[in-house]
Amino acid sequence: MKKSICLAFSLLAIFSLIAVAPSAFAEHGEGGMSATVTNAPGSSTPGCEETDNCFVPSTVVITAGGTVTWENTDTAAHTASSGTAAGGPDDIFDSSLIMAGGSYSVTLDDAGTYPYFCMVHPWMSGTVIVEAEAAHGDEEMGHGDDHAAKGIEDISDQFTATVTSGVIHHIGANSDDDTLLVHLFGADDDGELKITLNSKIITPFDDGSYFVLVDSEEAEFEQMGRTLHIEYGAGAEKIEIVGSHVVPEFGTIAMIILAVAIVSIIAITAKTKTSLIPRL
Repeated sequence: MKKSICLAFSLLAIFSLIAVAPSAFAEHGEGGMSATVTNAPGSSTPGCEETDNCFVPSTVVITAGGTVTWENTDTAAHTASSGTAAGGPDDIFDSSLIMAGGSYSVTLDDAGTYPYFCMVHPWMSGTVIVEAEAAHGDEEMGHGDDHAAKGIEDISDQFTATVTSGVIHHIGANSDDDTLLVHLFGADDDGELKITLNSKIITPFDDGSYFVLVDSEEAEFEQMGRTLHIEYGAGAEKIEIVGSHVVPEFGTIAMIILAVAIVSIIAITAKTKTSLIPRL
C-alpha cells in the first residue's frame, strides 16, 4: 500500500512539472525578448524625473519582434506614447489612457531606439531599445561564461532595480558560487545601480551584509536593509552580488525534482515488479 502511494506521488510530481515547467523558460517568448515597465506610484506628481523613477525601468532592451508591456501601478491614469514631450508624439505607438491597474502592450519589429513619454504627465519619459536578433545573439555570446553557457535564466522581474547609466540587460542567480549576476549594456558614463534584493533568492551573510564585485573587482557600496547602492564606472558590464546562499532558478529546481521523481519510480518499479504499462 505504502509503495503504491509513493508511486502515485512520484507520478503526480512528474505531471505537475510537465504542466508548469514551460513557464520557467518563457522569458523570451515566441517573437523575441520582451520587457515589462511599471508606472511608479506617485509618478503623477513632478519629482520622479529627478531620480529617473517615473517609468521603472526607464530604459528597456528587447529584440526585434519582442513586446513591451506597461503596467499602471499608480493611482492616476497615464499614457505610453512614442515621441518626446518637446517634439510631440510620433505615432509609432500610443496606449491612450491606461487606467490605474490597467496595462498596455506593443510589439516592435524594427530595430532602433524609441523614446516615449506620458502625455498626461509630460515629465515622465522612457526609452525602448530594440536590437536586431543577431546583435542580441552576439551580446549573449559575449556573456557566455556568465549566463548563456551556464543556462542561467533572466530573473530581472524578481527585483526592483534601476541604473543611471546604460540599461540592465540581464539578472541571473548562480547557486554554484552564491552570486547574483547583474549584466549591464551601454553604460557609457559612470553610474549607479540601485537594487532591492529578494530574500527568497539571495540571503546575506550572518552579519546582514553582502560582498560586491564590479567587473571582477571588489567595489564599495551603500546598504540600507535589502537595498544596495552600487557605483560603477563607464564601460562596466557585470556587477556581482555575493551572499551566503542563492536559490537556483526555477528551471534548475524543476529538473532536479524531475530527476529525483524518475529515479524513485525506477527504484519502486524494480523492487515491486510493478509495471507502469498495463499488460494486455
